[in-house]
Amino acid sequence: MNEELSELSYEEFVRARNLHWQGEAKKLEPGAVVPDFDKVASGEDASTFMLYAPGPRGVFAVFEDSAKTGWFYLYGAKQRAILKCAQVYSRANVVVDEDVVDIGWAVDGSACGLAVWGEFRAFLGVSDDLKVQKQVMDAEERGIPASDWPAGFDRYLEPKID
Repeated sequence: MNEELSELSYEEFVRARNLHWQGEAKKLEPGAVVPDFDKVASGEDASTFMLYAPGPRGVFAVFEDSAKTGWFYLYGAKQRAILKCAQVYSRANVVVDEDVVDIGWAVDGSACGLAVWGEFRAFLGVSDDLKVQKQVMDAEERGIPASDWPAGFDRYLEPKID
């Protein structure tokens, strides 16, 4: 079975996410807010919003706004596991709507990136240790500078007008 998965199973993602947080909650960096999914229904309305983009070999880039925080995940559908995650924002600092969040993949599928208000805020590598993040503190703050982007994201640069 070598076909690429293009649809995310919400239920399987939720199971993997819950298992991930059970094991990882104690390892997060100081100030990170762990989503309290035990107190939220597990159906389609459990998140304020969720976006995803399929990548290579059954890997999905998933963004979830959990009403208190925004989290960016790399989810392996074949493994049914969260491979990596990065906190993007806390709603205590900023309110983000679905229409200002975008997910992009490197040309070769080696990494995914999450942009908020047109600025990349996180990159997660599929098969390496790549994890770059800069939390959103306000709508005016700049994201990760292009010089710090991983290879394969140049196509997201806006062309300069002379």
